[in-house]
Amino acid sequence: LSGEELASPPPSSRDNRDAHGQSGRGDVSFVYDPTDDARFERYARMISDGGATVVSFPLHSAAAAFWDFLGRSGALPLGVERQALLYPRSGAKAEWRAWLRLASEDGIRVVVGAQSSAMAPLRNVSRIIVEDESNNIWRTMRPPIYNVRSLLAKRALLEGASLVLGGRMPSSRAYMRMESEDFRGVRADAARRNVILVDMKLAYSPSVKGVCDALAVSEPLVRETDSALGRGSWAIWILDRKGYAGEIICSECGISIRCGICGGTMRWEASAGRTSCVACGARGTVPEVCPGCSGMLLSAKRPGLEALISLARSAMTVPVPVISLEDEDIGRSPALDSHSGLAIGTRGALSLCDSMNVGMIGWIDADGEARSQEYDARTRAYGLVWESLWRGRSPENRTVLLQTRRPGAEWQRGLGDSRPDWRRFWREEMRERREFTMPPFASLVKIEASLQDVRTMAGLFESGGFEFWMPDEAGAKRPSIWLRTRRISDLRRTIEPFFHISRAKRGYPSVTVWHE
Repeated sequence: LSGEELASPPPSSRDNRDAHGQSGRGDVSFVYDPTDDARFERYARMISDGGATVVSFPLHSAAAAFWDFLGRSGALPLGVERQALLYPRSGAKAEWRAWLRLASEDGIRVVVGAQSSAMAPLRNVSRIIVEDESNNIWRTMRPPIYNVRSLLAKRALLEGASLVLGGRMPSSRAYMRMESEDFRGVRADAARRNVILVDMKLAYSPSVKGVCDALAVSEPLVRETDSALGRGSWAIWILDRKGYAGEIICSECGISIRCGICGGTMRWEASAGRTSCVACGARGTVPEVCPGCSGMLLSAKRPGLEALISLARSAMTVPVPVISLEDEDIGRSPALDSHSGLAIGTRGALSLCDSMNVGMIGWIDADGEARSQEYDARTRAYGLVWESLWRGRSPENRTVLLQTRRPGAEWQRGLGDSRPDWRRFWREEMRERREFTMPPFASLVKIEASLQDVRTMAGLFESGGFEFWMPDEAGAKRPSIWLRTRRISDLRRTIEPFFHISRAKRGYPSVTVWHE
C-alpha cells in the first residue's frame, strides 16, 4: 500500500521464453466448431508443441472431459503427457497441493482446469486457451461480480501469451472482433441436425394440483422420448424452474411473495414444505396469509420440476427409470447406471451428455430464458439450445425438441433449418443491439445503493447528461439505478465521491458493468 516495489516478480513473469524456445506473441485467435472432438483435436495440436499452456473451462466436468479426450486419443506426444496436470475442482487441500506443485516444479507444461485454474502459477506461459468463452457461467454469481474469462484475457496480455478463444459459438465481443478472414477457419454449422419445434398452444396441458398454470407435455415430446429410449439411449427433459412452483401470489392484492433479504421471488418447494428465494437462496415458511394485505387467497404460478416429475412418470409407455435431478445431484444418482432412462432437471442436466449416450433433449418451456428482461436473454436461450445439439457423446444421433410459444421466431432464427448456423442468429442480434445501443456497442451499468444515494446520483447523472432510469423494485432491500453509456471514465469520476473512506460506516454502492 505504501507503493514499494515487490522484492521479485512472480515466477511466471520473469521470462516468457521457456526451455523449448516458445514465446507467447500476445495475439488472439479463434477456435469455433459445433462438435467437441473437433475443437479438442485443435487444442491438442496446439499444446503438442511443448509451449506452457493453460486450458480453462467454465465447469470442471468439461475440463475433465477434455482431459479424458487427451488420454483416449493419445493426442499428446510421449513426454508431454507426463508434463500435464488436471487442476482439481475448486476447494481446500487438493487445489492447494496443485498450486504448490506448480509453483515449485519446472516440469509441468500444460494445466487443464475449470475457473479455479485461471491464476494457476504455471511458469512462462506462452498460450492461454479459454474454451466455451461465451458461457454465462464465467461471470461470478456473488459480489465482487467479475468475468473470469476477462481475467484470463488480462493474464495473457500481461504475460505476452497468445490468447485462444473457443467454443461452440462466440460471444458478442468475440463475434465483433473476428474479421472476415477469421471466419474462413471457423465452423458455424456442421452435419444436419434433427431439431423439432412444437407449438405449445397445440400441446396437451395437464393441470397441476395447487398451481394456476399448466405444464405443456406435447405428443411429439412423448413420441421422441419413447423413440430415444427404444434405441437404448437416455432422454433429458429440461425445465429451468426448481421446486413445485416458481412463484406464490396473492389473488386479492396481486403481489408476489418476496424475499425479506434481497427482494427476490420466493418459489414453493412442496417436498421440503418451505419457500426458497430464487436469487439469494434464503429459505422461509410457506405463508398462510398475504404479508401485504393479510388476504387468505394465495395461489401458486409457474409449475416447476417437482410438478413435472409426476407428469413424466405417467406419460412414459415403457418401463425405464424416470429420475429428477437437482444441480448438486447430477451424476450421483445410481439410476444413471442404467443403459437408458429419462432424466429431468434444469440446464445443468446437459452435463450428462459428457458421460452418457443422450439421444433426445426436450425443452419443456424453451422460451423461459428468452423471456428474461435482461438484454442478452435471447443470446443465452440460443446458446443453451446450441449446446443441446452438439455437446458430448454421439450428438449426431440426437434429437432436440423445443416446446415454444412462437416456433421459429426471434431468438430461434435458423434452428429449424436443415443445417443450423449461429452466424444467422448473430447477424440479426448484432444489428438490433447496434440499433438500440446495447452491449457490445455501449456499456450497461447497474448501481445499487441506499435510497438517498440513488436520488443524489440521479441528480448528478441528470446534470452530467447520462442516460439513466430507475426501475420499480417494490420490496427490494436496496434500490438500483441503471445507465447506458460509452462514457465509462466520466461515470467513474461522477460516482467516485460515493466511495470515499469517510463513508465506511454508511456503506458503499455496488456497481456492475456489462460490456457484451
